[in-house]
Amino acid sequence: MRQKGRLRGITFFLAICASVFSVSFCVLLMAGEYQSARYNLEIHNREFQGWAACQQTKPTYFKANAEAVSSCLKNLDEARGNFWVKLPKAQLAGLFVLAGLGSATGGYVAIWLVVWFGGLGIYRFIRWLALCFRRHSKRKEPLALGEKILH
Repeated sequence: MRQKGRLRGITFFLAICASVFSVSFCVLLMAGEYQSARYNLEIHNREFQGWAACQQTKPTYFKANAEAVSSCLKNLDEARGNFWVKLPKAQLAGLFVLAGLGSATGGYVAIWLVVWFGGLGIYRFIRWLALCFRRHSKRKEPLALGEKILH
């Protein structure tokens, strides 16, 4: 019985570690996507500000590069329309919390399922080996002198 308690303790510890790992992994992935979107918006916003300053200081150069300006405006609109940029801060925080809770639960349950199914598989394998060993180790008694061999 004591061994069973130890296995539960070890499994609980591994499940907690898996939960922490999955939360940190999930939150870091989401934070990376958010930072990438914000950085992209900042880059295109600065480019647009540069073209706006160019329009005031060098209008002929600005008109000559109308295609580059329209490309800049298109990129800025795409950056502003990004999911991560449009999301309000409160919803973003809620999304991070929800993703953290979901990934923690998933990591915890995954470890318990692996241990449970792994233990069940090992039990079945050992039982199968024992049955095979019993079948092959049974030796037939030698025939008595008067018995006939039936085939």
